[in-house]
Amino acid sequence: MATPGAGPLLEVRGISKRFGAHAALADVTVTLVAGEVHAVAGENGAGKSTLMAILSGGLRPDAGELLWEGRAVVLGDVRSAQALGISMVHQEPQLVGSLSVAENVGLGRLPAHGGPLRLVDRGRLRDEARRALALVRADLPPERRVETLGVAERQLVAIARALHFGARLIILDEPTSSLSMAETESLFLTLRALRERGTATFYISHRLEELRALADRVTVLRDGRVVTTVPLAQTSNDALILAMSGRELATVDAARDERPAGEVLLEVRGVGRRGRLHDVSLEVRAGEIVGLAGLVGAGRSRLLRTVFGADRADAGEVRVRAADGSWRRVGTLRDAVAAGVGLVPEDRRALGLVPVASVADNIGLVTPPGTRRFGLLRRGRLREFAARAVETLRIKARSLDAPVRTLSGGNQQKCVLGRWVGPDARVLLLDEPTRGVDVGAKAEIHRHLRELARRGLAILIASSELPELLALCDRIAVMRQGRLVSELSRAQATAPEVLRLATGTR
Repeated sequence: MATPGAGPLLEVRGISKRFGAHAALADVTVTLVAGEVHAVAGENGAGKSTLMAILSGGLRPDAGELLWEGRAVVLGDVRSAQALGISMVHQEPQLVGSLSVAENVGLGRLPAHGGPLRLVDRGRLRDEARRALALVRADLPPERRVETLGVAERQLVAIARALHFGARLIILDEPTSSLSMAETESLFLTLRALRERGTATFYISHRLEELRALADRVTVLRDGRVVTTVPLAQTSNDALILAMSGRELATVDAARDERPAGEVLLEVRGVGRRGRLHDVSLEVRAGEIVGLAGLVGAGRSRLLRTVFGADRADAGEVRVRAADGSWRRVGTLRDAVAAGVGLVPEDRRALGLVPVASVADNIGLVTPPGTRRFGLLRRGRLREFAARAVETLRIKARSLDAPVRTLSGGNQQKCVLGRWVGPDARVLLLDEPTRGVDVGAKAEIHRHLRELARRGLAILIASSELPELLALCDRIAVMRQGRLVSELSRAQATAPEVLRLATGTR
C-alpha cells in the first residue's frame, strides 16, 4: 500500500500527443507514489496505450513534462526508461519466439563469463530465469522455446522479464487477459507483495472487478483526457462505466433472449487428437450460443481449431448441416469455409489480421461470396461487403482504406468477426472474442453475437471469462485435460459448478 504522505514517484504534468489531426492525449496529468497500484481505465481509443507508450519511452510527448522523484526527465527510448526503473508488459507479449524462455527473460542483460569472449553464462541465465518465473508462479522449463508456449504462458514470461529487470514502476497492459482464474490470483499475490516492497504499478484493465481487487486508485481517460482520478473505494462500477463511455451501458448489454433453438447445425462426434483431445462430442443448434469453459490448457482452443479444420483430427468427425438440409463433413480449412464455418481466433493480431492491410482487405481476407468472377477478384463487391460489415458492426475507422493496425483492439476484433457474418454463414466459432477490449466494445460484441444467433447461426464460444459465458450462453460445455466432462443448461450453470467441473474438484 502507498505510504501516506509519501512524495510522488512519478508525476505526469500536462502531457499532450497528436497524430496528425487526431489528439490522442490532451493535457493529461496524473501522479503515482511508491507502493501504489494505480489503475488506468477507459474505452479503447481513450489514450491509455499512448500514455503508457510515453511513460515507457516508446513515444515522445508533444507537450508537458515527466518528473521522476521530483526531477524532470526525458525518456528518449525504452532503454532509458528501463534504466530509470520503468518496465512495461504489453497486452501482446513482445517476445522472441525462436529464443528460449530464459533468453527472453534475460534479453538485454544476459549474464556472461569472464574473459575476452564474454560468452553467455548459460547456467546463471537459467538460474536467474527460474527465480523470475517463480515470482509469477510459472512452472516453465527455462530452455523451452517461447514459440511453443500458449498465449497465457507467454504473458507470464513477459511479466517475469519485467520483474527480472528490477523495475521500481511496472506498467501492465491487460496482463490477465489470457490467464486463468488461478493464474490471475497468483499474479495478484505477486503484485501485492511487490506493493508491500514499495514497487509502483500502473495497471491497465477493462475488468472492473479486477481493478477493485487490486488497485488503490483509478484514473479514467476518455477521448485523450482525464475524466477523473479517484480511490476505488470511493466509486461504483456504474460511475466508472459512465466516466469511461459517457453513456449508460444497461441498454447496450441487455439480458439474454429467451429463444427456442432450431435444428442441429454443428455436430462433433468422438473427435480426438493424439495427446490433446479425447473423444469429444457435442452439438450446436441454429440460434444457440454454446460456451466452452475450462482452465488454460483444457483443450478449448484446440477443439475450435479442429472443428474449423485448422488442426487435423486423428479420430471422429465434424459435420455441418447445409441450407438444403444435407450434411457436409469438415476436415480441412477449405471444407469449413465452404460449409459456412468461420473462426475468430484467440490471438487476433498474429492469426486473425494483416496489420498493414486495410480494413476492407482484412474483412475480405476470406473471399466473400459474389466477390469473384471467372477467378478474378471484384474489388467493388469486396468493398460493398466490407462497408456492410463496418455499418452492421459499428466499426470505427477513418475509412475502408485505413490500415487495420490504426484501429482500437475492439474494432480490430470486429473486423475479424465481420469476415464471417455474410449471408452464407452457418456456424461461428469464437476463441476469447472480447480479450483485451473495453466494456463498451465488449457489450457491443455481445449484442452482435445475440443478433447473429437470432439470425439462425450456431455459435460456439470459448472464453476464460466465466461471467461472460454465464451472461451470454444458452449452454456451457466444460472441458478438462482435453475431455468434455459435462454440459450444463442455462439453469444449471453457476460459477461454482463450472469451476468445480473445470478443476475436477468433488
